[in-house]
Amino acid sequence: MPNLTAEELTDICLNVFKKLNIPPSEAEIVTRSMVDANRVGHDSHGIIHLPKYVRELEAGLIQPGAPIETLHESASIAVLDGNWGFGPVIATHAVELAIQKAKQIDISSVGVSRCNEVGRLGGYACLAADAGMIGLLMANDHGGGTCVAPHGGIEGRLSTNPIACAVPIEGQNPIVLDMSTSVVASGKIRVKQHRNEALPQGWLINSEGESTTAAADFYGDSPAAILPFGGITAHKGFGLSVIVDILAGALTGAGCSRSEDARVGNGLFVLVMNVASFREFPGFSAEIERFIEYLKSAKRAAGVDTIRMPGERGWYEQRKREQEGIPIDMETWQQIQALL
Repeated sequence: MPNLTAEELTDICLNVFKKLNIPPSEAEIVTRSMVDANRVGHDSHGIIHLPKYVRELEAGLIQPGAPIETLHESASIAVLDGNWGFGPVIATHAVELAIQKAKQIDISSVGVSRCNEVGRLGGYACLAADAGMIGLLMANDHGGGTCVAPHGGIEGRLSTNPIACAVPIEGQNPIVLDMSTSVVASGKIRVKQHRNEALPQGWLINSEGESTTAAADFYGDSPAAILPFGGITAHKGFGLSVIVDILAGALTGAGCSRSEDARVGNGLFVLVMNVASFREFPGFSAEIERFIEYLKSAKRAAGVDTIRMPGERGWYEQRKREQEGIPIDMETWQQIQALL
């Protein structure tokens, strides 16, 4: 398994996109999205996507340079049509627009449809945190990608419907919640398959409703379904998934989950809150720091070295990978080598 630096991965991606005549500005945004995901340990949303991007470009599913149209806009909201351009390019534009509006109007929201897969959602929420704002994002699969069973069902009817939220802290990395409303993101199944690893119990059920640990079952003719997160309280994960589908699908115009045959992309809902509109930022940040200290002061269970806040494992992994390199599984590496 090769270990590469973020700079080496960046050069690889940019060289592949250059061969495909992708506009440099778009290639840089898409590359940064993938490499940043690898840096914080979200390998399921990292450079593993590069071969997929190439396939979709060759199939005409991704339209480089596609205009991002504004369908409706007011001082506080915008509804955008991405015209099936690169997902990271569209998502970055949507969040930056929401930040601009929140600077003027305190709270803003942006809805996006006809957008290809955006990758790691938490990275876009961090754009808002970098601006001293709270960013909240939700995404569905534009009606397709129905690989998650509803609570009580054994067939896929929902996508993994992630939620991400980033909260800024003065002089520190933000708190970052980045989670699927399913027990696992589908990309993590692909990572396990590439590494020839069995899946943990509780991720998948097969077409008979029985638990399976074989990644191949997820890609079969009668595909296994991912479970909603929550275990014995999976109705809560299912409920969250339904709300994400409504906000990212019905509200944006992308459409809610409906069919295995629907084109997979991302409906995207962005909400940005300007902290300074509510209170002075230093006071807000100080309260967050006090809150973190209080949470971390709890007595720890056996074997637990520290209580970690949402996103803290990612920042730890980033520091580690900056020193040791980013591991790339052999299957992904061979697929990328074939593109060079």
